[in-house]
Amino acid sequence: MRDPHLGAAGYRERRRRVLERLETDAVAVVAGGPQDNGLRLFRQTNDFYYLSGVESPQSYLLLDRRNNTTALFLPHQTERERDEAGPIPSVESAGEVIAASGVDEVLGVEKLATRLESAPRIYTPFREGAGSMTSWDTHAAGRRARYSDPWDGTTDRFAHFIELLRRRFPGAEICDLVPVLDNLRGVKDAHEIELLRRSGRLSALGIVEAMKSTRPGLYEYQLAAVLDYVYMNHGARGRAYNAIMACGANAWHGHYGANSSVLQDGELILGDCAPDYRYYASDIGRMWPVNGIYTNEQRQLYGFMVEFHKAYLEEIKPGLTDEQIRNTVAERMKKVAAATQWIRPSFEKAARWALDFPHHMSHPVGLACHDDGHYRGKPLVPGVVIALDPQMRVEEERMYIRVEDTVVVTEHGVENLTSDAPLELDDVEALMREEGMVQRYPAHAFPLLPLC
Repeated sequence: MRDPHLGAAGYRERRRRVLERLETDAVAVVAGGPQDNGLRLFRQTNDFYYLSGVESPQSYLLLDRRNNTTALFLPHQTERERDEAGPIPSVESAGEVIAASGVDEVLGVEKLATRLESAPRIYTPFREGAGSMTSWDTHAAGRRARYSDPWDGTTDRFAHFIELLRRRFPGAEICDLVPVLDNLRGVKDAHEIELLRRSGRLSALGIVEAMKSTRPGLYEYQLAAVLDYVYMNHGARGRAYNAIMACGANAWHGHYGANSSVLQDGELILGDCAPDYRYYASDIGRMWPVNGIYTNEQRQLYGFMVEFHKAYLEEIKPGLTDEQIRNTVAERMKKVAAATQWIRPSFEKAARWALDFPHHMSHPVGLACHDDGHYRGKPLVPGVVIALDPQMRVEEERMYIRVEDTVVVTEHGVENLTSDAPLELDDVEALMREEGMVQRYPAHAFPLLPLC
């Protein structure tokens, strides 16, 4: 397996690609993540990490197109702070930071303003920096909630930073760096694809272990704990997003996260989670029976969506748009739907709904599960990584069915990064006859307290 370490040359190349897209009199400044006021392990924001690889809170990266140089503005770390918590990249370790990141200078945060004073045009991302278990859509939801609360309305660190730039440098034009970053991050390089490949494999291994551990009477959170063990035992720092372990009716809520219910005999489980592996996420979704055997109804619905999924895997190719692929797959699956003897009319209606649903190719995947960048409405190119997420809703019975993989577009089709988790229903049933981690290492489970 290839070395996943990018190195200073790789970060320099990413910054060079940003610089060449700026006007010759412009600078770009990217703010890193804030100092956490809790006891969590610090995780850098995605844009900042993508361009520097540096993990220090309250840091700033300056890309100066006027002389094509880059500088990091980092916090100071006292000897006492190093003794208490260990070293972090700081002004005091400037030589090591330059060697690792390839920047030209490392300076104290207090010196950033002097570098910005004479710039007529300052670029910075007009978005909240995504960090641990966050992405653009979670930030947007949080912002809406804050602004709609008459007793809140607070801005985030990054919105405040933009306000400060406008206030302190009124003569400069403040511009959005997001289009430049999204253009670069939308197509993954070989280093990123290798990390996504590893993250995808861990996603699949976690789902496989959860399948083998599933038995009636367990709690959903016990299967989520299995995923945590698999991820962290293989070098991930934890989850890329909260685990979805939704049994039975809980699966109707596609982003269910309470994980507090008991697994019931005869029900299906929707499992969806991924690790945060060296800053790279993944996305996966499988549905399996609690008792290890699909009912006829489950087999028909989930089996149809698995065939839908496999058709997408065969039809995604570079040079095609998502709409062209969707139309091709829909035509293929119309024949399957017409030839199926549906157990209930509601099942056929749900299948027809799935044929018309426009977003089975759902979102980019990368440094976040719902990654920045866009691929819709333009021909796919090699290096685009997306979540392939066919789904179905049986409205009359409030049943939700989906199957999901993370795929990267290649020169000739796609590589399925999460293929180690079985798709075929017979393979799932065979796997579930094996003993899982929960059976090998039994533990008492306790009901979670109800929420008020």
